[in-house]
Amino acid sequence: MFHLSLTLALSALSLAQPTASISTGAAISVCFAPEEDCGAFAVRAIDNAEREILVSAYGLTTGSGIVEALVRAKGRGIDVRLIADKTTPCSRASGIKPLAAAGVPIWIDDQARIAHAKAMVIDEAVTLSGSCNWTRGAAANSEDLNLISSPSVAAAYAAHWHNRLSVSVRFAHREDWCRISSAEAR
Repeated sequence: MFHLSLTLALSALSLAQPTASISTGAAISVCFAPEEDCGAFAVRAIDNAEREILVSAYGLTTGSGIVEALVRAKGRGIDVRLIADKTTPCSRASGIKPLAAAGVPIWIDDQARIAHAKAMVIDEAVTLSGSCNWTRGAAANSEDLNLISSPSVAAAYAAHWHNRLSVSVRFAHREDWCRISSAEAR
């Protein structure tokens, strides 16, 4: 009886695979915080970019090295583009302002309840993804960050990024998204 139940359960799971699921021989490197420096892990991947970085961000703050590496990448001529959650520009240490100042085009995904994706697609070949936000505070949390070296995985993440871009709004000003207290506005 147990064997039959297990077989039925596994059959149901195989039918429940998302339509975007892919099979690949990807090379994967993992980082676990707080034991490891996942910010530095992400920075190394960003610093190795040669053409393009597509970023999805829920949390994005200065001070982890990630925003700073994205600004450097933009300065090296890398095509860096960002889709963020509607709350991302609102934190005091938000990385949106320095990225915008560096000329990184930014969109806000205001259609999803929360734009919670934390991913980067680098040069259509490498994907960074996991529970780790692109923030200084993530280093103190129990987080994971995976670097997946696979053009097919990168293509799936890039397709999702472009789908979210199609329903996102171009970011212009912090005030468009954040309620700024009168004391902070002064």
